[in-house]
Amino acid sequence: MKIEILHIGDELLTAEIDPYPSQMINMIRERGASVNMITVIGDDFPEITRALTSAGGSKVDLLIITGGLGPTLDDITRSALAEYLGVELEVRNNAVEWLVEAVERMYGKKPVLTNEALRMATMPKGAIALKNITGAACGIEAKHGDMTIFCLPGFPKEMLPMFREYILPRIESDNIHQKEIRAWLGETTMEPLFQKIIKEHRVRIASLPDENWREKGNRIIIKGLKEEVDRAAEELQKLLAESKDQFMDD
Repeated sequence: MKIEILHIGDELLTAEIDPYPSQMINMIRERGASVNMITVIGDDFPEITRALTSAGGSKVDLLIITGGLGPTLDDITRSALAEYLGVELEVRNNAVEWLVEAVERMYGKKPVLTNEALRMATMPKGAIALKNITGAACGIEAKHGDMTIFCLPGFPKEMLPMFREYILPRIESDNIHQKEIRAWLGETTMEPLFQKIIKEHRVRIASLPDENWREKGNRIIIKGLKEEVDRAAEELQKLLAESKDQFMDD
């Protein structure tokens, strides 16, 4: 299952907010799947539609979009999605009811349903409205070809409960297993060993270097089907041990 995440918001590009949802990624990995790409862009209509087009062209199965669902003019995610889908926006009655319930719950009074407030109950025609479990702006589920698109609010306290409720059960395992190895060798020394392993085993290797690798070791992640990963890890550990001995002798 090819999964991509698109985070939208000018505030994510200021370095004041961490744009990477580690909790969401961890939950995806716990389901036996992985994230293929994470894109962070500002509140820019052409950039958002371009990112949507890119995901569709890359045969993404599941695109998770966060941010840009609020009531202000810079909240343009729903408009960009409608443009991409080639449909009009419409206010949904059930989403309006959820909006009223949420405001009453949070503030103890009914909202004045201004045009600005109703933006949070607006979505592309044909899309599915998703009730916001902890906030006011509803989420969106849409389909474009074989790609399923989910739009969630950007605030983690709203995003994560909705992710657990609507998206997590839909994530299918890729049966991809991974194993971590630590090695007290430099990357230049290890690279020929990595090349040998990937030629002999159907695995991917990610090298995660540490500046203090002589004390802490460098992390090596091997990914693939479990049996392949186990065999590759066993062989790599032998090669690393031999190289370490040789390195020490030299």
